[in-house]
Amino acid sequence: MAAAWVRLCALVLIGVSSGAALAKDKTAIVVGGGLAGLTAAYELQNKGWQVTLLEAKSGMGGRSGLATSEWIGNDKTQPVLNRYLQQFKVATLPAPEFVRTPGYLIDGEYFSAADLAAKQPATAEALKRYEKTLDDLARSIDDPLNPAANSTLFALDQMNVSTWLDKLQLPATARQLVNQQIRTRYDEPSRLSLLYFAQQNRVYRNVSDRDLRAARLPGGSPVLAQAFVKQLKTIKTSSPVTSIVQDKDGVTVKVGAVGYQADYLVMAVPLRALAKIQMTPGLDNQHLAALKGTNYGWRDQLMLKFKNPVWESRARMSGEIFSNTGLGMLWIEPALKGGANVVINLSGDNARLLQAFGDKQMVDQVLIRLHAFYPQARGAFTGYEVRRYSTDAGMGGAYLAFGPGQISKYWRLWERPVQRIAFAGEHTDALYPGTLEGALRSGQRAAGQVQELAAGKSFDPVKAAPVAAAAVGAAAAKDQGGFFSKLFGGSAKKAPAQAEAAKDDKPGFFSRLFGASDKPEAKAAPIAKAEEVAPAPAAAPAPVAPAPVVQQQPVKVAPAKPAAAHKPAAKPVHKPAAKPVPAKKATAKGEPAKKAVVNTQAKAN
Repeated sequence: MAAAWVRLCALVLIGVSSGAALAKDKTAIVVGGGLAGLTAAYELQNKGWQVTLLEAKSGMGGRSGLATSEWIGNDKTQPVLNRYLQQFKVATLPAPEFVRTPGYLIDGEYFSAADLAAKQPATAEALKRYEKTLDDLARSIDDPLNPAANSTLFALDQMNVSTWLDKLQLPATARQLVNQQIRTRYDEPSRLSLLYFAQQNRVYRNVSDRDLRAARLPGGSPVLAQAFVKQLKTIKTSSPVTSIVQDKDGVTVKVGAVGYQADYLVMAVPLRALAKIQMTPGLDNQHLAALKGTNYGWRDQLMLKFKNPVWESRARMSGEIFSNTGLGMLWIEPALKGGANVVINLSGDNARLLQAFGDKQMVDQVLIRLHAFYPQARGAFTGYEVRRYSTDAGMGGAYLAFGPGQISKYWRLWERPVQRIAFAGEHTDALYPGTLEGALRSGQRAAGQVQELAAGKSFDPVKAAPVAAAAVGAAAAKDQGGFFSKLFGGSAKKAPAQAEAAKDDKPGFFSRLFGASDKPEAKAAPIAKAEEVAPAPAAAPAPVAPAPVVQQQPVKVAPAKPAAAHKPAAKPVHKPAAKPVPAKKATAKGEPAKKAVVNTQAKAN
């Protein structure tokens, strides 16, 4: 009897102990079901956390594109991505040689890099001169994590890329091709900070094309997203977050009238989506300014389907092709059930101009241009799919593309937690924004920061750059000899403190959109801003009861036909989307220098 009583007491004690352990379990909410959010949720769950992932849309995967595969780098260029692919046993295929370098569609005629050198030597030489000058600019940055390390480099952030290109005086065709490469990977050159452009090229300097495009990921980034989804216990789709309240005890997240409570939160959504969430206490002025002012590259992606290829066979069955006639960046690939597809990225101001068009109108205008070059196009055309990043209210573009002056204000701002919230997403990774690698890295970092917060670590608040910094940098740049003289071919005093876009002398909407102008690109309109952030309420809302933990199965991964988005796609997406691989650069000072590129592969946040 006594022994039985002892056993009963022991069981009661064990039960109490277990209950106490469960009560002490750490809880986290992850907002955003792209690859950054999925990574953060997965890493926290593996550390024993109870995680609830909330995704606003009906499917998971974030900013996927329309292509049916994605080209990825090897372990040296995308170590985090490859580690997850191996861990989840996701199969890849070796990349064929012909996808390693881009081709060109000049006035309807296809050119490989070798063709260009033989048939249009002036254009080929101009592209080499551009690549050499860009490599010199990238070499001037010693530390890509601290690109504005001195006043001379700081001054580059006050300039745009278009002004720098004007100084190079490239022939018309070369300038058109360069503009298209830049707007495809980032945004319109007139909207892009020269310092950001140089920093990104510094990250990939001397990285070989072979390393950047080592394998093919069939199905694209959604295949990896689905692998994460299978590991997670609690996912709630169609759950747009409307407000977040932090206090000393935890975080309350509202989805309509439903509330979720946890100890900590990972915010893994684009800045435009974050701007629509009411936060209590509110973000400080620097974060609010970043929500409104940070530039995103704009892109619309179209997949045109054909019964059979209507282009030259030399364009092969896959690869990136840059056009000089407003067609954007083309990606040609075989269709899954016969025929052939052309995935076209309309980027930068071309995408902005088309934002008021319906999908069919936009496709018709692109098809008209293709038909002009390939008369069989209309007869072989069977249908289309469209992915519009530019008009998606939750994205407001495609991927991060810092504009002039924005690195000086917002550099690495979102890498530090704010009280109980850690931030993730391609826009929070300083080295690989707009890429799969950047999204995955940011998810790992945010998960680690949540664990550090739970362990009692504090993070210093981000300090705003001094208001006078820009003026100091510009003044110092005027006194600097050598660097600017070499960079711009004239006196350092001629380098403007604030870049100006080139004038547009091309009349008419479609001449601007599709015309092969001999002039520099049109002056850009002001950068589109995110919606105003709603002010935080004076009082916190009434307490909300914790929502039950419910596993939702199955969870869809968007889209049905997954793909890489090229960075503005993808980068290591944009670079879904998400950055393409250019031809090799001319050597500089005896060292072989590859053209620095941000991989345009799957970018999903």
